[in-house]
Amino acid sequence: MNWIYKGKCWKFGDNLGIDGDVMPLRFALERELDPEVLKPYLMAGVDPDFPNKVSPGDIIVAGKRFGQGNPHIQGFLGILGHGLGLVAETIPRGSFRNAINAGLPFLTGCEGVSGDVETGDDLEINFETGEFANLTRDITRQFQPLDPQLQAIIEAGGWRANLEKRIAKLRSGDAATA
Repeated sequence: MNWIYKGKCWKFGDNLGIDGDVMPLRFALERELDPEVLKPYLMAGVDPDFPNKVSPGDIIVAGKRFGQGNPHIQGFLGILGHGLGLVAETIPRGSFRNAINAGLPFLTGCEGVSGDVETGDDLEINFETGEFANLTRDITRQFQPLDPQLQAIIEAGGWRANLEKRIAKLRSGDAATA
């Protein structure tokens, strides 16, 4: 897995709801989990043309409470479907878990990060180490990366892939590392 993303910044403010802003609620109600189905609707509540503007490696930078509301995974799967990373000042607990469950590289607890960027800036983020660089504005910051155990779940591809990996190890008799 590549933990280093280099791409354009897509800046969003505070209090983006997972349902409505990040992803239409209907996909949670329909229990849609395919990132390819979800990605055309990503951020449609705030910028309907967003899915047509982004490229793999780009980074969403958000303020406080990114993904607030009911903790549905669909918005994070939509981000993953585009190959984007996420850096946020804060993410509510349920959405934090779902970003990990989706296998999405992200950083949170990045106080003041939204003041360091504007949409269109060139960014380079190492999600494994927490290194943040705004190449356009010559700003570097060091943020706390996720715990290595959580990174291992993301690297495996999310909760389901991680569980399947652990079950396969148990079946092969390698219970000590499962």
